[in-house]
Amino acid sequence: MRSSLLVALSVSLLSVAHAQTPTPQFDVVSIKRNTSGTLGGSARSLPDGTDVLVNQPIRSLVLGASPVQTREVVGLPDWANTERYDITLKPPAGMTSRASSAGAAERRQMMQAMFADRMKLVAHVEQRERDVYTLVVARSDGRLGPQLKPSTLDCSPPKPGTPPPPPPSAPSGPNEMLSRCGMMMSPGRMVSGGMPINNLAGALYGFVSGDVENQTGLTGFYSVDLTFSRRTGAAAPLDPGVVPDDAPDIFTAVQEQLGLKLVRGKRMMPVFVVDHIERPSEN
Repeated sequence: MRSSLLVALSVSLLSVAHAQTPTPQFDVVSIKRNTSGTLGGSARSLPDGTDVLVNQPIRSLVLGASPVQTREVVGLPDWANTERYDITLKPPAGMTSRASSAGAAERRQMMQAMFADRMKLVAHVEQRERDVYTLVVARSDGRLGPQLKPSTLDCSPPKPGTPPPPPPSAPSGPNEMLSRCGMMMSPGRMVSGGMPINNLAGALYGFVSGDVENQTGLTGFYSVDLTFSRRTGAAAPLDPGVVPDDAPDIFTAVQEQLGLKLVRGKRMMPVFVVDHIERPSEN
């Protein structure tokens, strides 16, 4: 399995030079080192499909070059996690939307070409045993915790043909987010005025270091206010005055505050393994 995937990725990364059919490539690739010394960064997509990343590590992009969908990358050097860059990736005009499977495949090919050209990336995919979690309702009677309630907000997407509402102003803090749809996460806090439980499961991934599958059976939108201790080794401090020093770990908090439970299991999962990567050539 490993050898076949390694060959597949090597062929993909070398296709820019050897393929008879031109491999799609970004029209514009701008990579510049950010030396501001700040940790805050941003990532946004423009209407024409251009991605603009400010003060981001290379790690935040490298999974886009994986030939299969995965959430885990290993083998990156320290600089890929710590050094920050300003990056602009502009696709060709008229490219298929990334929301479609064809558009996503083209985007992945462009990322592979960019990493091969600008960072000499060599990598492969391996199947490795990893922790996975199932999110279920903890109580047999279905009763939920005090911090998980059906939302009173209308968070459903606008109907086709309806003009989208103007983007809301940034919330002043987690408490204000309880009156809004969407979600805000900060060290030790996860808050939403209305979101699907599938989104909650996806957000928990980063705190339990494993895929989380929603099997609660809960539908619709829910208000969530979860307070927990940060995981061991997290770089950011807890929110002062918001998260108490004796806050429970994420597993206890999910059960006591939300009335849900994370059930641990094992599964073979794809992992993107970096064999070689160089600092990007800047422009």
